[in-house]
Amino acid sequence: MNIDDFISSNKPRSKKSIFDEHIEDINKLLELNYSQKQVIEYLKAKCKNKTGLSEQNLSFYLRKSKNKITIEPKSINKEKLKNAVKENTEKKPIDIFANLKGKDSKTSL
Repeated sequence: MNIDDFISSNKPRSKKSIFDEHIEDINKLLELNYSQKQVIEYLKAKCKNKTGLSEQNLSFYLRKSKNKITIEPKSINKEKLKNAVKENTEKKPIDIFANLKGKDSKTSL
């Protein structure tokens, strides 16, 4: 048997997570501020006899997953942002040698 025959007769197994099947439910529960422990309890009740349903696995899945819940950024007032940038640029630089200078600037070291 050569490699082409093997490839045509066998399809590769894809590694799927149990969480992939229920990502909509997981996201909905997390958006409603349910804890990961409560999400696992729900999945255990829904999918009996499934292995790998643990808080640690869910946490890892959510970290690595591209299906993470993304919080939409709040609208930023552009005027406030411009004013904040101006304030930051107008500040004088910090004198790092200020503590070395004495009260009398004529004192020599």
